[in-house]
Amino acid sequence: MVAAGEEHGMSQLGLGEAGGSMGRMDPAMTLPSVWKQKSADSMNKATVQRKNLSEHRAAYFKFNEEVRRSQYSMQVQVNDALKKKKNTLELLIDKLNSTITAAEPVRQMLAASKIKLEKELEEKRTYLEWNMKRVELRNQRAPTEWVADEPQRQLLAQETLLRDSHAQQEKNFKEIAETCSSLEVSYKELEEDIADKKLAWELNNQAEAECQQPALKLPSINCKRMDLNAATNVRLDKDVEVHVAKAEHPTLLSPNIWHGSTMKNIDKNKRIQTRSMGLCDGCDTISRKLAEAILQAHHWVAQALEERVKEQKKMIEELQEQLRLTLEEVEEAETTVAMLKQALQDLAEPLRVSEKRLEIHSKRPQRELIEDDVNIHLKSELDELKYQEALLEQRKIKVETMLSDLIGTRDEIQDDIQLKQFCVDLDTKCLEMGSYPDKK
Repeated sequence: MVAAGEEHGMSQLGLGEAGGSMGRMDPAMTLPSVWKQKSADSMNKATVQRKNLSEHRAAYFKFNEEVRRSQYSMQVQVNDALKKKKNTLELLIDKLNSTITAAEPVRQMLAASKIKLEKELEEKRTYLEWNMKRVELRNQRAPTEWVADEPQRQLLAQETLLRDSHAQQEKNFKEIAETCSSLEVSYKELEEDIADKKLAWELNNQAEAECQQPALKLPSINCKRMDLNAATNVRLDKDVEVHVAKAEHPTLLSPNIWHGSTMKNIDKNKRIQTRSMGLCDGCDTISRKLAEAILQAHHWVAQALEERVKEQKKMIEELQEQLRLTLEEVEEAETTVAMLKQALQDLAEPLRVSEKRLEIHSKRPQRELIEDDVNIHLKSELDELKYQEALLEQRKIKVETMLSDLIGTRDEIQDDIQLKQFCVDLDTKCLEMGSYPDKK
């Protein structure tokens, strides 16, 4: 039919050309073929547009279905993630609670050990002061009594032991205080961590309550002419530019780091707990050994003082016995001196008489002065009396010298007794001065 029209038009055109002489066509008019072509192009264009529109509608429908499926899948994943996170939080909260519960007795034990060490340090200072007072008391002895005896050596050894014990327990106290501080810091970190996790658990529950159980609702097809198979040839991201402003979120920790941080705090607290228990046990052992050593040293000092007091008392008894004998000897010597003085006084008159008689006898005339028996006996008597006087005088001097020595010895013994009695009193005070606690 179209070909017949074209032939008819060509015949019309040929007639026109042939009959040009009859008339010409208006230049503003379109040829019939052109007019028909335009209509055909419009129809073809409409056909293509309808096809494209149908394909895009099918593609959008399929895209909408995929979006809904993706949303459903993401909601399911979110719900699963919330449940999993809830279980993880509950597990971590339980671990934190158990760690805190286990840390509480350790904290109390550390606090008790700290108080005990403070008390023991105060006791050591008191014992050291007592020991120094004992040394000061014993230093009040006279220079003659300053001897390196057993109590002195034991007191010096006890002072060294007390100073070493005080230094050791100061070190233990410092370690206990540092460990207690570290445990308190770790305990606060755990409390803050568990508070944060409880808050996160509540927020997680709120988020889980806000999220309803998803249901997959696929879009319905309103147009029956839609061919979903034609949607496979359409890519919606080719001819559509989509600009979405991404939400800015703060930098978050990864789950591994988050979980590892909590476990690290728990492990740190457990290590501190283990170290604290070992430190407390070690400090108790050291304190017990030091207490035993100090008590033993105290017993040694007390024993040495008791033996020293016994020794000094025995020496005082011996000195008192010697003093008694010396006093008797002094009394005898004084009696002897008195007797010698009396003997000299008694000899003075016979000596005077003998001298007088010899003097009278020597006044005889010259021719009567002969060495007769009378003169011989008078001289012999006078010599004998003088010899006796000299002998008595020498004996008196010797006895007086011995008496003086005895008096000096008596004074020395008395001073020695007083000094030793003073030392006995000092050692008795040292022995009675305070007492260390008995071993439990």
